[in-house]
Amino acid sequence: MSAAARLTRDYLTGLPAGCSPERSCAESALAGDIYGSAFLTRPVFFGRGESQQVGAELSRLYDLLLTLPQRLYGGDLRRFTAALGWSPEQIAAALRADGRPRDLPRSGRADLYREQDGFRLLELNGGSPLGGWDIALLNNALLQDPYVASFVQEHDLEFTDGIKVLLDLWQESFPGFDLSASPVVALLEWPGNYLDLEPHLRRMAALLAAHGVEAVPCHLGQVEYRTNGIYVSGRRVDLVHRWFVINDVTTAEDVHLLAPLSQAADRGLVHLFTPLENEVYGSKAALALLSDERHRSLFDQAELDTVDGLLPWTRLVREEKVEVAGEQVDLLPYALAHQEDLVLKASSSHSGLDVLAGWETSADEWAARVRAAVGHPVILQRRVRPVAEDFPTPGGASTEPAVLTWGVFLAGHGYGGAYLRGTPDVDTGVISSGKGGRLGTLFLCDDTSQS
Repeated sequence: MSAAARLTRDYLTGLPAGCSPERSCAESALAGDIYGSAFLTRPVFFGRGESQQVGAELSRLYDLLLTLPQRLYGGDLRRFTAALGWSPEQIAAALRADGRPRDLPRSGRADLYREQDGFRLLELNGGSPLGGWDIALLNNALLQDPYVASFVQEHDLEFTDGIKVLLDLWQESFPGFDLSASPVVALLEWPGNYLDLEPHLRRMAALLAAHGVEAVPCHLGQVEYRTNGIYVSGRRVDLVHRWFVINDVTTAEDVHLLAPLSQAADRGLVHLFTPLENEVYGSKAALALLSDERHRSLFDQAELDTVDGLLPWTRLVREEKVEVAGEQVDLLPYALAHQEDLVLKASSSHSGLDVLAGWETSADEWAARVRAAVGHPVILQRRVRPVAEDFPTPGGASTEPAVLTWGVFLAGHGYGGAYLRGTPDVDTGVISSGKGGRLGTLFLCDDTSQS
């Protein structure tokens, strides 16, 4: 039994009647306000060594994604992004005019399920607009419950502060960025999204202020470009944290709006965390190219072990033959005959949007959606069946099984914390707040001596 499993057993055994740590989360002045009221009914425990191992595996996989343009397209980023299904406008917005690659910050968040023999990667979101940087608010809210606080203290548990991870990433990515110099950071959204996201950006600004960073929520239409840098509300900005995504870029006018920011960053007038180019490697279509058996000869055995260890079978939806379990099959007939074992996903979607689970869908709808996806940036992926963990029922009277999505941050070359979503619907196709998912967080434990 792992150290985390032993801790879970001990936590549930000692749980006092009526203990509801999820209530502490909902009532927290910050956590409840930010995340709502649907929370997991206990913290999740994770070994420190295991967290480091997962971080290292994700880093190795990310390294392989970064090599795909060179391995598959001779280093031509435009051909690579076109193969991912990006529009000409998105390619123009994300890449340099001359096609040269940028030095990209190593920032991402992997969404994982845990099967019996280890974690499997559902998607790897690249860049900076990632939910969960502020998840330590939830850890602190849980510690307001006396039982959780005493349990954490007794077992010497700890948690990762995502804001500190973010600050370290800024400094690692940009050696000239100096936290001691009272920097100004723009938390930058797309104009059309700003009203909805402004409350979140203002809370992020408050968390950053505690570390001496003046963060200014704003949108692209509020940025002023001068010869010596970029300005927001009359303040010269040292770093831009991008919150919008590639799907926000749909027209030539969008490209024009974004171009001055990209040019300023390329000229060294401002640090940009992160360029839209980071999202190239967070595309599910990139995972499909990495998974494709036709490319296996381009990787050595250690690299293939990394791919096979993390990535379930994933393919772009095309009318072509593919390999499944060593056998060549026509993809479309295979997909229609095996919908119980497959998930259909838009390549650049997020937050569980545009995900269709075959086992939750009628045969007619599944067939129509699969056929409509042919030639578009949509993937088919093998169904991953996560193992369930025991959680108290709300109020703690009994326990029930629940499955988790692990949102694990890749920060630099390793583990940068995690946030979780869970549901007692163990056969669900996607765990999201819109489908009743409960938010959770984890505490790290010592796993150096397991039995």
